[in-house]
This record gives sequence, C-alpha cells and structure tokens, in this order.
Amino acid sequence: MAIMLGVLAVLVTIGFLVNYDTDEDLHLEVSLMQVIADRMQLLGEQDKHLQAYLETGDASDQQALVQSVRQATVLNDNFAGLYAQWQLRSLKNQGTPLQDYFDQWRASEVEMVNFLLDMPPPVASTTKPPRVMVAKLDWLHEQLLLVSNTLGDIQRHLLSRMHTLRERSKNFGILWYTLIVAVLMLMLLLVVEHTVRVIKRQYRTERAQTERLRRFVMVAEMSSSAMVLTDANHRVMWANKAYGRMLDAQVQSIIGRRAEALLRRARVDERALRHLRLAVLAGVAHKQELFLHGANGKRRWFQIETKPLVNEERTVIGAVMVAQEMTELRQQAHMLRLAIDGAGVGIWDWEINTDWTRCNERFMELMGFGSNVSMMRGREWQQRVHPDDRPIWREFIIGLLRVTGGSNRTVVRLQQVNGRWIWLLIAGTVSERDSKGHALRMTGVVMDVNAQKAMELQLRNAARTDELTQLPNRSVVQEKIETALARRRQQPGYNFAVLFMDFDRFKQVNDTLGHGVGDELLRQIARRLQDTLRPGDTLVHTSDFDLLAARIGGDEFVVVLDDIRGDLDAEIVAGRLLDVLAVPYQVGNHRVDSTVSIGIVTSTFAADDADSVLRDADIAMYEAKRSGRARYVMFEPAMRDRVSAAVALESDLRQALAAKGLHVVYQPIIDLRTQRLMGVEALARWRHPVRGMVSPADFVPMAEASGLIDTLGQFVLQQSCTDFERWQAELGPLAPRSVSVNLSRAQLRHPHLVAMVHDTLRNHSMRPSNLILEVTESLAAQDEQVQGTLHAIRELGVELSLDDFGTGYSSLACLHELPIQHLKIDRSFVALSNPSRYHRVLVESTVEVGHALGLQVVAEGIETEEQMQHMQRIGCDKGQGYWFAKPMETTHLLSWIREREVPLEVE
Repeated sequence: MAIMLGVLAVLVTIGFLVNYDTDEDLHLEVSLMQVIADRMQLLGEQDKHLQAYLETGDASDQQALVQSVRQATVLNDNFAGLYAQWQLRSLKNQGTPLQDYFDQWRASEVEMVNFLLDMPPPVASTTKPPRVMVAKLDWLHEQLLLVSNTLGDIQRHLLSRMHTLRERSKNFGILWYTLIVAVLMLMLLLVVEHTVRVIKRQYRTERAQTERLRRFVMVAEMSSSAMVLTDANHRVMWANKAYGRMLDAQVQSIIGRRAEALLRRARVDERALRHLRLAVLAGVAHKQELFLHGANGKRRWFQIETKPLVNEERTVIGAVMVAQEMTELRQQAHMLRLAIDGAGVGIWDWEINTDWTRCNERFMELMGFGSNVSMMRGREWQQRVHPDDRPIWREFIIGLLRVTGGSNRTVVRLQQVNGRWIWLLIAGTVSERDSKGHALRMTGVVMDVNAQKAMELQLRNAARTDELTQLPNRSVVQEKIETALARRRQQPGYNFAVLFMDFDRFKQVNDTLGHGVGDELLRQIARRLQDTLRPGDTLVHTSDFDLLAARIGGDEFVVVLDDIRGDLDAEIVAGRLLDVLAVPYQVGNHRVDSTVSIGIVTSTFAADDADSVLRDADIAMYEAKRSGRARYVMFEPAMRDRVSAAVALESDLRQALAAKGLHVVYQPIIDLRTQRLMGVEALARWRHPVRGMVSPADFVPMAEASGLIDTLGQFVLQQSCTDFERWQAELGPLAPRSVSVNLSRAQLRHPHLVAMVHDTLRNHSMRPSNLILEVTESLAAQDEQVQGTLHAIRELGVELSLDDFGTGYSSLACLHELPIQHLKIDRSFVALSNPSRYHRVLVESTVEVGHALGLQVVAEGIETEEQMQHMQRIGCDKGQGYWFAKPMETTHLLSWIREREVPLEVE
C-alpha cells in the first residue's frame, strides 16, 4: 500500500511540474519529489530501527540506524544540489510556504544527521541504552516525526500547487487530472480486487470448514457408537441417535440434562458410575466397561471412553463421551471360554515388563498346581522347561519377538509340581507392542500332547522295528553303518563288518508249506540270532565288540559288528552263525532244513555310504550261493565288476528277447522199454553276439530275478508249438507225439494263461494231448490260485508234468491231490541212485507211488548205460539225458529222428 501511495505522490508531482514553463523546471521538480519520496521511505526505516534499539538495546539495531543515516546523508546531498538549482531557476518561489517547508526540513535534517553521526559506539548487545542516551533518542524520535510531518506538508503544498496549475492551464490540467483519476481508479481497482480475493479465500475456507463439520456431524449421527457432548456443568449439549438408543430415550429429551442422571436412570452399577464421575470431575481421559439395564430389563455391556474438552486457556469447558456396545463380544468371549474349557486348552498371558504370567485353571491343572494359583513369573516357567528343550524354547520366544502380526508354536517338556515331565504344545503371539514396536505382552494357548508324543514314540519304534521278528529293521542298520563309516573316517584304526545273510531254499519252504510256516521259520531264525549274539554266549564271551542283528526284508538278515579287531573276528562270527542256523527247525508238524549263505563286507573294502555297503554285502552273499550255499564269502572289489557284468548281461537278455535273439532246442524223451521216441522237452538257449553261448543256469535265474521269465516262457511256448506243427508236416509218423514246455512262476500267476494256451493250440492245429506243461514241485503245491490254474489247464486236455520231484517239501502222499499225469524224478536222485541206498530206495518208492496213481514216471539226467538199465529194472516209464541225446536245434533233431528210424505208434 505504501508503494502505491508513493507512486501516486510521484504522479501528482509530475503533474504539477509539467505546468512549469520549461522542461528543465519540470525535470528539476520531478527530481525533488523523487528525493522527497525516497526520504519518506527512509524515515520509516529509521523510525523502525530507533524503536527496536530503544526496546532491546541491540547493537545490530543501532548499526542499522547509523547505516540508514548514511543513506540519508547521500539523499540530503542530492537534495542540496537540486534545491540550489530550484532556488536559482524559481526565484519567484522565494518567501512561499514551500520555501519555508524546504528550509525547515533542511534544518531538521542537518541536526538529526549530526546527532546520529556523533552517537557513541553500541554497548553490549544484551544491555539497553543508557538513560541519557534514551532521552536523546526520544528527542531524535520527535525530530523524525517533525521531518515526517514537514514532508507531509510539502506533499500537500505540492498538491495545492497542482490544483492552481490546473486552473491556470485548464486544458492541460484536465488531461493530467484525468490521468490521475485513472491512476487512482486503477489503484482502487487493485485494492478492491485484492480485498475481494481475500474475502473469497476466507469464504472458501469457512465453507470447507463448514462442510467438514457437516460431514463429521453426519458420520457421528450415523455411527453405531453412542456419542455425546457435555458442557462444563456436565449437561448434554449434543447426542447422536445411538446414544438415545443406548438409554432407550429420544435425543430431544436428553438435551440439557445431566449425563450422570441419565446413566443412573439406566441403573448403571454405582461403583462403575463413581469411577466415571471422578474421571470427569478431574478432567482426565478415562475408559471402562459397565452395564446398563434396558427398558425390557435386559443387561447390556458398554465400553465407555471419556475425554475432556479444553479451551485455549486450558480450562475444561466440557467433555466428549463415546460408548461402544460390548454385549455380543462378551457373549462370544464367554462362549469361547466355555469352548476352551471344554476342549481342555490352557491359556497364558505374559506381561513382559512386569514378568507376570496369568494362566487359566486348565493350564494350572496340567502343571499340577492348585486352583488358588493363577500367576507366576515368566522366569519360573522357563526354569520348568526341560534342559534339552531350552534351546527350542528360546527359539520360540525369539521367533515371537521377531514376527509382527504372526504366531509361533513349539512342543517342549515342562516339569509338573510332582517332578513328572509332560509334553505340551505351546502356541502364542505378541498381542501388544509399544510405539517403537517393542513387545509388551504375549498371549497364547497350551495343549497336552503327551499321548501324541507317546504314539509318535511308538510309531517311531515301529518304524525302526521289524513287525514279524521284532528285530531292528533296515533303517536302523543303515544308521549303524553310517555311524561306523563316520567313525572310520575319523579313526583310521577302527574296524567294523557287515554280514548279509539269505536263507537257502526259503522260497520253496514258503511255497510248499505256506506263508504261515514261512513266517514262523523267520521268527525262529530271529530268536536264534538274538540268542547267539547275546552277551555271555560262547560266540562273544571273549569278544569286546558290539553286535547288532536286524531283518531288512524277506529272508534277508544283517549283522553289524562294531569295533572289531580285524577281519578274522568277522569270519569267526560268520562261521558260528553258519553252524547255529543250519540246525533243523521244527515248525509245527514240519521239520525244515534251511542253511544260510553269508556275504561279509569289512571296513577294509567298505564303500562310502550305507546303501553301497549293503549292496556289496549282498553281492558277496550271492557269491556264497553261487559257490554252493551254506557258506560265507568275504567281499572283494572284483565281485562288483562281476555284478556289473551281470547287469550288462541282463540288459542284453532284455534286448535279445525283444529282438528274438534266443532260440529253442529240444531233448528227446525215450520210452525205456521200447527205446522209441515219445516226445521232446523244449529248452531255451541264448547265443550272445560277444560272449557266445550263455548257459541257462546263468540267464534263467537272471530272467526270474528281473521279471523277464514270463516273456521267456511265452517265447518258448509259441516257438515249440510252431516247430511241433512243422514236424508233423515233415516227419509224419516219425514226428514226436508231444512237446513238453516249462511253466514259470510268473506264468502261473498270469490271469490269462489258460486262454493263451487255448489260443496257442488252436492257432497251431494241435491236439491238447500233444502239449505237456511242466511245473516244479514247489510251484504245484502253492496256493489255491495256482491250483485252480492247473485244474483249468487240465480241463483243456493239456497234460501236466511235475518236474524236479524230490527237491521240494511235498510228500508222496500229496501227489494224488495234484492234477498231473507225469512225474519227473530230479537228475540229482538219478545220479545217486546206484551208489546211495537212500536215494535208490527213494527213487524206487517214487516209481511205485507214481504207478499206483496212474502217472507216467520220467527219469531226468540219464548219462550212463548203468543208470539207464537201473531205471529199466525198477520200472521207470521214460527217460531223458545225454545217454540218449543232447538238446538239439530243430534241424539236427529232424536228422536224428530220421537216422534212428523209429516209427511212433499211431493212436
């Protein structure tokens, strides 16, 4: 505003000066008015610094005052020069009031400047000016006012001169008057516009505030929380509808009444009301729960929070109260508490700052405390944690402290009052934190998991124990071996051994006598192992090493010898086990002979992991079986190479079966009375492209072990029927009357075996009697499924032959139960029938029983004339073996038949 007035003064002065006769006069007076305007502005600054210096005595204010005086000196010098010119050019102004004002201003200015320039240096900045200096400064202030007034008079006089000039030069004056009026209107417009802008801004601000207040009131009215405002006398000034519903009253009837009286009418508990009244009277914030009785007499719970209202002088002018109904929440909490009590769940609440832990009755019952105990220190609970579980407990607490908004749980053992340890599942969360995130309170639940832990222990033991024999199982053995390997790496002088045992002919026992007998045999084997390895037995009474016996599956057992002196200890134990386990077993009414084959791996050639050690021990065990059974073999790395070769051979066999790389040979079966050809037995042969001929003793067991025996058996059956059909066409009456094919275990279990045999006969135009299917003694005596398959085959008209008789565990009395027509005596009995009376009697009895049952008896493996004659004497019907002919391919067989020229009988 001051700037605008200055601009106006300059314009007025300019308007006055333009009426002078010359442009030089106009320029001179304009310059004078400019100096006057600057001096008026500087006067304002000097007066401001002077007033500040009088109040504070600050040296900076005095320095600012002196600095403004120096500026005034410059202005005065400028004014002196202009004033001299004005006197010379305007002599007619001599003696006018303007001349007097100029003289008065110069005199005052000179006196003020001299005083300020002679002012003593400032004192300390915190000390006010001396009293004498204050008087002088007051005089200076008066001089400033005098100069200001003088300048004001000058401006007024100049305005008067402008009016006179307008009268003298009307046209020119009207022009300048119009200009001044326009400038004044512009200034007025600017001032008015600024004022309007300020008013509009204030209006918008007040409107926004009003809108916010309206929204707040709307939110408060619609809120489900009861709200009320009271004055300093605790009378209701405003309340929302929820507050009226809380008191069962209309809002209009509440206004002006005392809040305490309204609550008392709702029959609030007096004790709770007294706490609320004291808080309101004290003017402090307060929160509490209380209940009200509604019009229907129903009790309702509310959480009420009050806060005082204060003015700028911090005087309490009223209060605000917010109430939230808690009835449903309390009911839910009650139901939850009943559910927790019914579920037997303990509850704990730990206040970290005070270290107090509050517990419910169930938690205390779990710990064996009386009902009078409900609080304990947190450190006391920690002392009750089992020493082994304290690291877990610390991790549980640290996990709770680190996780924000989450929960954590753990299972630890706590000691009851009676000293007994109990397993508890403890879950919790941080329920309260301060503004910095530090935990203030933890809450959680506790459950008794003692029964679950006992079940886990039982399951863990069951998972580590063989159910049938109650010996440790494979997992225990693996752990024991891993421990031994780790110790071996740390202690070079440490030795251990693993004995892998497999019982010879156990499968035949299981197949012929049933799984019940087999299971009991395994239990007896386990008891013998335990008795033999028990401390005090002659085996170990002089030994100082540990022994562990375990069953790892089927009829496979393992013994781990820990911390032995050397390989000799392992051989001594193996030899003792061979003797003990070879003693016949009595299983019910059955006497069972079953030896054991043992493979041994010692730390000398032990692999790097338990599975590899067991694999190598298994390899050594199969070497023992291959070497004749009922013995032990120490593992050597070369055996692993042989197994690798066997694996490669199995792969080659699989490829050979897929590519039809095997072929079938036939061994004649001769009538011992007439020496004529009766039939042939089909046998599989494999000519390997690298190894040459592979013995059936090598690839047939491999096919059985790898699951290829079913494929091999089907191949032999199809090929032999194809060849038989061709022989009939080429040989006519000389052709064999039957072909015998072995059935494997897998084929007997195949659900479509009977249909496949039927289709094969039909596809090759064969009569069922032309085909004889051979099954081993152990297979024929299997379960009802196998028996049913054999009977179904017999119903087709196909004949059945019992192969390898004498090697199984069936008796002669059981032969009549089998649907067989042929009985083949095993080659081992034929070879020993002459030198061994026992075997000779057995063979003779077999022939007699077979004839009594109407069976054709065939002797296998006849290799000498003496054997052939003996079989003739005892009445054996047929024979086969190298004495008659070796197995031949079909081309050689046809030549052999033609050379013998023995025509077959025609049925």
